[in-house]
Amino acid sequence: MKKVILENISKMPTSINRVLMNLNLFPSLIYGYNYSNYYKLIKKERSYNNEADLLRLINFSIDNVPYYNKYKKVSDINDFQEQFEFIDKDIVSKYFEEFKSRTISHKDYEVVTTGGTGGNPLKLLVPKNRYIIELGIMHKMWSTVGYRHHVRAVIRNQRLLDNVDYIINPITKEVIFDGFRLNNNYFQKIYDIIKLFNIQYIHAYPSTAYEFSRFIYDNKLDISFVKAFLSGSENVYKYQKEFITKKLGLLFYNWYGHSEKLVLGGYCSHSDNYHIEPRYGYFELIDKEGNPINTPGEVGEIVGTTLNNYGMPLIRYKTDDFAEYVGNYCEKCGRRVTLIKNIEGRRSGNKIYGADGSTVTATALNFHDDLYMALAGLQYVQKEKGILDVLVIKNDNFETNHDLRLKAYFKSKFSHGTIINIKYVDRLLKKPNGKFVELISEVK
Repeated sequence: MKKVILENISKMPTSINRVLMNLNLFPSLIYGYNYSNYYKLIKKERSYNNEADLLRLINFSIDNVPYYNKYKKVSDINDFQEQFEFIDKDIVSKYFEEFKSRTISHKDYEVVTTGGTGGNPLKLLVPKNRYIIELGIMHKMWSTVGYRHHVRAVIRNQRLLDNVDYIINPITKEVIFDGFRLNNNYFQKIYDIIKLFNIQYIHAYPSTAYEFSRFIYDNKLDISFVKAFLSGSENVYKYQKEFITKKLGLLFYNWYGHSEKLVLGGYCSHSDNYHIEPRYGYFELIDKEGNPINTPGEVGEIVGTTLNNYGMPLIRYKTDDFAEYVGNYCEKCGRRVTLIKNIEGRRSGNKIYGADGSTVTATALNFHDDLYMALAGLQYVQKEKGILDVLVIKNDNFETNHDLRLKAYFKSKFSHGTIINIKYVDRLLKKPNGKFVELISEVK
């Protein structure tokens, strides 16, 4: 749907799209929600108990969704957790038809597929009007860095014609750039356009935000008119955020979400802990045995339950994403919501194999801060067990001793006989959808 809209809009004159974009009429006309009223409603909330929303969805599913017919009606959270087993991508794929509600009106739903880093795509049915809640909550989260439905520069997964530098979507108030044409010449064009339009918010993958920030910094470009990067859909690494906030002095807002649309959360104005939004979905964090985690510092798998998709409800869906539990209250912003940090996406695809078959996760390969600050990029590529290519982009702070430290560091992390090839490159590798992943592995 969005692709069709973009194709039609891209054919309209740019001058018309600029006028339409600045009229700011579309949130209520197209998406069905009044942005200002929704913002005021959510802003007042210090807490929200979604237990009633969850129980309503569950009991509906027991009555109307074949996969859940085996369960008995639930009356509270304990009853829910005792009865309901966890599901995952493989189960949903295998029993796709059984997850569809008997009451579904197909005209109100559309089929989407998830790709991501999890392998084979997963097919899902989602409501066509999902944007009412999704954008309302997303815009509320972005408001923590001052966003109030401003025009955004978007550098993500859109591919444009070779002779087109950008298109404008007046409905979403986006100036959309080609996310696959990321070189210095094109970065200069992006910069010139966002400065011409005085765009204050740049919506990008963390890796792209970092690359663009390095171009701005290295070329000493004025960035004072930009307020923040709005970032999501990839793991974010400390060196990326620190470069943007310390070298450029810009705000960096990151959020966590996933294609199954069960959990959504992001930073607050004062903390980098992710605040899980209770109106979006029901969140759980579990250990290896499936027990709930509620002790700060413990790490577990993120489990989500939809609150808004009655056509194909996913209940207790294991995401294969992991996070560290922080607590249920933010002292800095006063919200009583679940707090997590150190999110690690798709852990099952994050293993590096040594020569003896032992494994190390890419996330566990953390450097000291001073070594990170000598790098402009880092990526791991493994095509067979026991052999690892480490792709490194140097920055101006890189010295000979950094090369020696890198070699010694990786040698200490892997079993004897593992071959480590450190390769200095100008650019890291991206997936076909434009996303950056820290580890590219062909090992099964």
